[in-house]
Amino acid sequence: MAAADPAQNIVSYPLAYCLNVHDASTWSAVMRALEEHVVAVKQLVAPNQAFPLSLHLGYQALSEAMTEPNRKIFRAWLTGNNCFLAAMNAFPYCRFQDVRVKEEVYRPNWTTPERLAYTRAALTFLAEFLPKGISGTVTTVPGGWGRNWNGPHDDVPAKANLQRAAETCREIEAASGKVIRIAIEPEPDCVWELFDPRLDDLQPDISWCLDTCHAAVEFRALDNLDWSRIGRVQLSAAIECDNTPAARAALAPFAEPHYLHQTRAALEGTIIASWPDLAPALADLPKLPQQAVVRTHYHVPLTWPGSGPLRSTRDNLTPAFFQQARKVFCEVETYTYSVLPDSLRPPSLAEAIAAELQWAAAR
Repeated sequence: MAAADPAQNIVSYPLAYCLNVHDASTWSAVMRALEEHVVAVKQLVAPNQAFPLSLHLGYQALSEAMTEPNRKIFRAWLTGNNCFLAAMNAFPYCRFQDVRVKEEVYRPNWTTPERLAYTRAALTFLAEFLPKGISGTVTTVPGGWGRNWNGPHDDVPAKANLQRAAETCREIEAASGKVIRIAIEPEPDCVWELFDPRLDDLQPDISWCLDTCHAAVEFRALDNLDWSRIGRVQLSAAIECDNTPAARAALAPFAEPHYLHQTRAALEGTIIASWPDLAPALADLPKLPQQAVVRTHYHVPLTWPGSGPLRSTRDNLTPAFFQQARKVFCEVETYTYSVLPDSLRPPSLAEAIAAELQWAAAR
């Protein structure tokens, strides 16, 4: 994590976890999550340290949070629990937990005024609570869902809106001295890929969020990255297996109705087939060679090493990777606990999140 202002005397835990694992559809839901889960996680991993929050607020929750009474309540909660706001997740606009999300998570996209307004509000909220001396990031959707994108016709307004959001970053820095960057989080089948050249001229206010699950699904190597352009790292793992009948049978319980689980099959690292979700992949995979390697966008806990024919891509997170990642803001991002198959669902969410944090912090 970026160094804190010594005058503020913040001795913090070295990474956060993304609060999109909890319901953030209303401000009251967010406060329940803080009281019921964040306090418990902090007690397990950082009882005597300041604890960084990577807060997700849906649009309604963010609107409610920005009222003066709720800002006072939040500030008092932060002080009383030795926590501080370090980052914001402004990717899911609407409710993200306990509903069918699928491709709706990419709406509204960056061509719309709604996405711009939501991002600006998140930047403003983070600026109020971000401690001085710590750089902040707000994650966002990578343009939009590729199948809903009208090529160059949508590129122009989307980029213009991004530029307007970047102006807000500069206004915040001019007014407060606080540095906040927008961090675009690429996902499979979305418009903007990591280091998309169409956005090169928007640096430095626009950075990239490297989600290691998404990178694994795209068979993207994590070495030789331009770390100067990465503003945030989301530590996460995907499911990997060989294309055998046993592996496909073990993978089938992960085809669930809430989230998209984009899937890729590759031979010797070259993608030979791709699907927007796991169910259609399972229908087609028997037609492909058994030696193909299959990876699925399903965030599995970093503490899970795999089981049977299923593997985790967490081994992609090598010591060399962590040596670079530790220079930027890192968070654990496993939001799928509520939809995991029963065999993987933990009895205690707080203990499971704490174990992931400890796994990553040790590295």
